[in-house]
Amino acid sequence: MITMQPFPAGTVVAERYRVVRTLGQGGMATVYLAFDADTGERVAVKVMHADLANDPEFVRRFATEARAAASLDHPNIVRVLDYGSHDGVRYIVQEYVEGNTLKEIIRRHGAIDYRLATPLLIQIGLALEHAHNREVIHRDIKPQNILITPDMVAKVTDFGIARASSTNTITLTGGVVMGSVHYFSPEQARGGQVTARSDLYSLGIMFYEMLTGRLPFDGESSVAVAIKHLQEVPPAPTTIISSLPPALDRIINRAIQKNPDARYQTARELVDELDAFMVDPQGVYGVIPKSAAVWEDASTSAIGVQNAESNFRKMQEIERTYNKRRSSRFRETAIAVTVVTVAIVLLAILTVYLVNRFSPPDPGGSDQEEIVLPNFQGSSLGDIQNQLAALEEAGMKIEQRFEESETVLPDIVLRQEPESDGNVKIKPKGVTLTLYISIGQDSERVPDVVGQTSSLADISLRSQGFVVKFTTEASDTVPKGQVIRTVPEAGELVPHGATIELVYSAGPSHVLVPSITGLRYEVAIELLTEHSLLIGGESYISDKAPPASDKWIIQQTPEARTRVPQNTPVTVVVGTAQELYDYENPTTTPKADQTMPLLEGSTFAVANDKLSSLGVSTIRMKRWSESTTTLNPLNKDDAGKIYIILQSPAPGVTFNPVDGVDLIYGSELDYQNYIDPPPPPTDPPTPPPTTTTPPPTTTSPPPTTTTTTETTTTTVAPEEG
Repeated sequence: MITMQPFPAGTVVAERYRVVRTLGQGGMATVYLAFDADTGERVAVKVMHADLANDPEFVRRFATEARAAASLDHPNIVRVLDYGSHDGVRYIVQEYVEGNTLKEIIRRHGAIDYRLATPLLIQIGLALEHAHNREVIHRDIKPQNILITPDMVAKVTDFGIARASSTNTITLTGGVVMGSVHYFSPEQARGGQVTARSDLYSLGIMFYEMLTGRLPFDGESSVAVAIKHLQEVPPAPTTIISSLPPALDRIINRAIQKNPDARYQTARELVDELDAFMVDPQGVYGVIPKSAAVWEDASTSAIGVQNAESNFRKMQEIERTYNKRRSSRFRETAIAVTVVTVAIVLLAILTVYLVNRFSPPDPGGSDQEEIVLPNFQGSSLGDIQNQLAALEEAGMKIEQRFEESETVLPDIVLRQEPESDGNVKIKPKGVTLTLYISIGQDSERVPDVVGQTSSLADISLRSQGFVVKFTTEASDTVPKGQVIRTVPEAGELVPHGATIELVYSAGPSHVLVPSITGLRYEVAIELLTEHSLLIGGESYISDKAPPASDKWIIQQTPEARTRVPQNTPVTVVVGTAQELYDYENPTTTPKADQTMPLLEGSTFAVANDKLSSLGVSTIRMKRWSESTTTLNPLNKDDAGKIYIILQSPAPGVTFNPVDGVDLIYGSELDYQNYIDPPPPPTDPPTPPPTTTTPPPTTTSPPPTTTTTTETTTTTVAPEEG
């Protein structure tokens, strides 16, 4: 049995990562700060706990999900750099991110100003969109898994680890982590199928906590919290923080709908609404499609947008009435609560039974019809072709392996896996049937022609007596016309004169054009690059080019979801954020231009009030120096200690509040040093030369001058690795 011991400083993992110190410990892993000897960079090494490392199923899933997480490459996702095993213990190497978790920030400072919280959530949403597009579901979105850098960049971590820990991510039995049960979706509470929309539910719960400083659902046990996810409606955020725009109530309301069909269907859909909200906080958002407005189970009914606030009020009134009755009739109520709890459990069991009983069969699931697996041993391959075709049609995969035999004639099945006596029943979907077929003694191995041109490989195979069958396959790495592989593979035994399938490259594949309208220019280029496409020519929505710092995609050609060859250029029409907004909302009256006030030298609290009065909806913050890391714009207590050093737009400049404001902040000392830089250090004065004149003698030698020069030695401490 493996015993997990903390790695002391100096331990070298995988002959590459030298441990510096422990960063923290969680429910599944211990995280160490380490030094990468190959790159010279600091990294975070996450080492799985021993109880998980001893579970073969976990180890298998961990390896699969680590590979999936390593495939993600997004500025708002903590990059997985490496993974493997060290002394029998599984580990993941991630980029080291300086900052705090979102949970730590909320715990210390409470509710976050919505103008700072919303841009953070947009970043997290973009990270989830990137993952979901690659079929990676996080399954454990919570503020503990979100890192916030000093420059207000959000980074999602633990991609894959939550997925690797359990097929359902979290269960109601056996060590539920309370930090997760507060954020998981109703389908996770029921042990149902988890989808990308489950991540969006958790994101909505987290957004609620960011804006209000408290969880929407809490309880004394994990089961109590899970039941609230299934049945209850939280108070509207505006009833807790009255200064919040009501539009945020509706956005969160849709994100945390019990019915997944009533939620935002993609992360991009949620991000688009948040982007629009930042431009126009008074707009209408969170509209639930009518087709999804009613949930099948009355206990988990969706909340319509129009009556969201009244439902919040009703829930509060019911709770007050219940509390009054409980105080006056405690005993009777306790009995009633017990009965209701038992009824809920029975109802949940009955619901699961009815769903399983009356739902249409899942072709790959437990309702799949069983078939009898024949025993093919001793049969001729030619005689069983119809049976094999029927098995393939039922969803089974057929593979053939050839073996030499001195006693069995060619084309006779020697054995099969799985075995069968002719009475074994099996669900065919996803099962591979492998037949081992005799080739007698007249056999030869398939030559290796991978990498050759298809014509040269054809000549080579035919000259050795093989029959050649051609198949093309799109490839982004193998040049057009070159052989990718053969079937059977090179080196396998086959009968003399067997048919060899030659699979060669047809060149680059076609790709679907992504939607880049509404994105910043640099983000659009990144997205096109991810899809192996190029940015083409550009034109302007108005008569002048937008500045590089305010350049957005308004139109694109080809349109989104058009299938085109790789490296196809996408032509765009660009403009400013205001021009994009005007294009998408032609009937909306834009905000009036304002004159930028002087913010430099004032505290963030004062600057924030001034910008609020002008209707500025986006404030982008950047710190002045490393010494500013102790100050956090999210901390209300720091608002009076943070000083604005530089601003953009400059004071007196006419600007539109929609465009937002950029502020560089620091401490009061930073600001004083900026406006009145301290004098540079000077070298110590050189003492005057000392002249010694010897007493006169009969023969006077020439005077001797001795100059003493002070030497300054500077010792530079070695840099800590």
